[in-house]
Amino acid sequence: MPKVSKDFFATLDDDYIISERLYNCLKEEKVKLGELNRILNYRNIELPFYHLYSTLTLPPATKKEGLTVEGQCSECKRNGYFNTAIFAPSGSNVPTKILPYDLHYQPFDMDIFSLADFAFTWECMDLSNLKAHGNFVVRYARPLLVVSEKFKSILEKLKIKGLEFEQIIID
Repeated sequence: MPKVSKDFFATLDDDYIISERLYNCLKEEKVKLGELNRILNYRNIELPFYHLYSTLTLPPATKKEGLTVEGQCSECKRNGYFNTAIFAPSGSNVPTKILPYDLHYQPFDMDIFSLADFAFTWECMDLSNLKAHGNFVVRYARPLLVVSEKFKSILEKLKIKGLEFEQIIID
């Protein structure tokens, strides 16, 4: 059994994982979790973790502040989003600054949150790699996780570390 003490973390591929302990706390607080999948190891043995995944996706944001677009897919326009960074002058002791981002939305049907207290953004961070070559395998850019205020408050109440929240804005 792996010795992982975190209750919430992301894999190297940006999949979100929650511990069984956190899963039980969220269920107890009546957080709608949709359909989560139990994590299995390479021997198909269940581990005490769940993959926090949803098919619920927000519509495209109408205004994106603090995000830079580079190398975006010319067809889908979903990937190629990056946090805007302000790089310090070469040789200075000033650190690079990563700007917070704001996503603005036109009013949309909030019924999508009737199934789960979390969803994903339409915009995906990073670039998709749609052709396997060398050591690279096919990998899709990943969306940002959006959680309800209820979900956020429980994570804060449980003092889950390493999380940062940005508020989405509905104009």
